[in-house]
Amino acid sequence: MIKILFFIPGLSEGGAEKVLRNLVNNMDQSKFDLTVQTIDQCVSSEFLVNGIRYKAINRCKSELGKKIFSYWFRICAQLKLAYRFFVKDDYDIEVAYLETVATKIIAQSNNFRAKKVAWVHCDLARKEGIREVSAKVKKQYNQFDHIVCVSEDVRTGFHELFGPGFDTSVLPNVIDDDEIRAKSDEVIQYEMEKNKIQMVALGRLAPQKNFAYLIDTCRKLKDANCSFCLNILGEGPEREKLERQILSLGLEENVILRGFFKNPYPWVKRADIVVCSSAYEGISTVIQEAMFLHKPVVTTPCTGMTELLGDSEYGMVVDNSNDGLLKGLYQMINSEELRSHYSQKAVERSKMLAKTAAVKLTQNFFESIVLRKI
Repeated sequence: MIKILFFIPGLSEGGAEKVLRNLVNNMDQSKFDLTVQTIDQCVSSEFLVNGIRYKAINRCKSELGKKIFSYWFRICAQLKLAYRFFVKDDYDIEVAYLETVATKIIAQSNNFRAKKVAWVHCDLARKEGIREVSAKVKKQYNQFDHIVCVSEDVRTGFHELFGPGFDTSVLPNVIDDDEIRAKSDEVIQYEMEKNKIQMVALGRLAPQKNFAYLIDTCRKLKDANCSFCLNILGEGPEREKLERQILSLGLEENVILRGFFKNPYPWVKRADIVVCSSAYEGISTVIQEAMFLHKPVVTTPCTGMTELLGDSEYGMVVDNSNDGLLKGLYQMINSEELRSHYSQKAVERSKMLAKTAAVKLTQNFFESIVLRKI
């Protein structure tokens, strides 16, 4: 039995959190003893199947208690005491399943017997502000035995930023296709105008997702007499800024910030087009999920998209230009034939992305780590 710790700040929101849940919930518990540990406490039964141990660091109930403990935890992390105080246990493999905080904590591990693995979900070479602290971050990654990247583009960016002296592998994200299809049947309470092409974009309202650029593009689409509605699902620090932008461009009837949905799949299922406007990704979970619901996709050429969609074979990857997204969306909105074509291509691609193969590859990786084959 191989004992594995997966450490991540939280479990509830975000693509990496969802992918981790998909992975651990489908691993073979006769071979792997699994523990998931977070900083903030959640109701683990909502996210993890029976048999997976769950631990949380900040278990304070009151908001004041949470804030005080969070401050204390940051001090411990700065003094390199967070692992010894809050993580300590006996594992064969310790996984930092997200960049920054998780990587920082597991890098402090004093369990010298355990193999340490860092998962990288985004193109760090393109992450804002990373180059100013790259030397410090590189020291953290030097504490790991192996680095897992979610796409070849992510691995290329990692080596570009930190150099060649790391053992890296590429493992695909685990997407639970059965769960996506089942959840997509849930009834949503909002009406979608049938006389408009319905577009959906999902993600945190943060600069990385480039929603301001997408909204500007929608103004140009409206000027070109396109009939559409863009539903943006997510919350984040840019909400007020984006709301002002929508008002100033007169797009109240064309662009709607719907907020965060625990289950976004009914929106995706009912959409005519799924849009990704991100400046960078690791490999987009949203686009992979759209494939399982057979949706035509229009995306910027951010990290991992050509790996996932080819040269616009399974979804439209637009030119990296000011008007690239505009041209792609205009074509897709105005051509039912094109939407039908990419819907059929999504069916083909989804067959290659099923969870079974991804879980098997990841389990083989963990077994190889313990047996020192890689």
